[in-house]
Amino acid sequence: MTSAHEEPPVLDADFVIDTLLARGYREMAAVPCSYLKSLLERAARRPDIDYFPATCEGEAVSVAAGAWFAGRRVVVALQNSGLGDALNPLASLCLPYGIPVLLLVSVRGEPGTRDEPHHDVMGRTTDRILDDVGIRHAWLPTDPAGFAAAVEEAERAMETQRRPYCLLVRKGSLRDLPASPPEPVPDAGDVLSRALSRAEAIRWLRARLPQDQVVVTTTGLTSRELYATGDRVTHLYLSGSMGCAGAVGLGLARSGGRPVAVFDGDGAALMRFGTLVSAAASTGSDLLHVIFNNGCYDSTGGQPVQGSVPFAETAELLGYAAATRCGSHAELAAAYDKVMAQKGPRLLEIKVSADPVPAPRVPLRLPDIATRLRALYGPTTTAPAS
Repeated sequence: MTSAHEEPPVLDADFVIDTLLARGYREMAAVPCSYLKSLLERAARRPDIDYFPATCEGEAVSVAAGAWFAGRRVVVALQNSGLGDALNPLASLCLPYGIPVLLLVSVRGEPGTRDEPHHDVMGRTTDRILDDVGIRHAWLPTDPAGFAAAVEEAERAMETQRRPYCLLVRKGSLRDLPASPPEPVPDAGDVLSRALSRAEAIRWLRARLPQDQVVVTTTGLTSRELYATGDRVTHLYLSGSMGCAGAVGLGLARSGGRPVAVFDGDGAALMRFGTLVSAAASTGSDLLHVIFNNGCYDSTGGQPVQGSVPFAETAELLGYAAATRCGSHAELAAAYDKVMAQKGPRLLEIKVSADPVPAPRVPLRLPDIATRLRALYGPTTTAPAS
């Protein structure tokens, strides 16, 4: 037992990976979470494990299932807020086909802990959901011997039952990696040619968008950085629901009445890539879809996204009214003017640096954010009585 003066044990990320390698896990499919940051960073750097940055949780589980058919073992790492996305392949693929998949699921919003409000529902229902679908689960021990024993127990259960098994990970279970040295500060005189930060681009856009423009932001730092520029009742700061900002903005834009902008991230946009198809087809929608592309999941520690996606070219092929890309202060004004000169769905891809700017959390209650935006659209529209 840990005394009052002793720090609780934590697991070293390399020990976790070494233990999994000893069990035949040569691959890890993951969707990032800050609780798993050190594990994902080490897996991405080590040459003896194949790190697969999945675009969404359901994809990670499906990749692991496909690998099992080929005789390979893939451990899946994700956050419990994305467990709902993973449930589809877990319930309709892994369980009926008898495919054992080992899951490492970080638990946000655990009862009795302080967390963001969008984690409350999954925090109090994660174990119940796993019980209901018939997936055995246990809390991840934070001592090396306990972890090794837990993996061994998971292996026995998966071998005998041919079902997925889930190890739940609490905050602080993994030791943080040493901080990387800070990036050199660019010369202020080179501001026009250097890469934009996301916060700078957001500040520039907010100063030029019309006052009545609704702005929907993806979860994490993007929401916080917009709030830091000055709050407006037209701002819809999404907290959670990663990947859904584009569709929420599309729903608003299809309703008419106000122009809509979506401030999205490349990782978030990849989670629901099909939304680009739907937006392009909504030709009458006054939608500006801005994708800040830095090649990583900035809000969870900078884990890399899968590949390099040409969002602007893709949007153009799909039929957006206008689509273009820029990557510096000098290019931003021309790119913005180009897309804003057109009507219909437009996409502006802005290449930004991966250097998050400190910004406070949005201090507003989520229902209040929703209520004030809803009030701008007037009374609820109802279908005529039959």
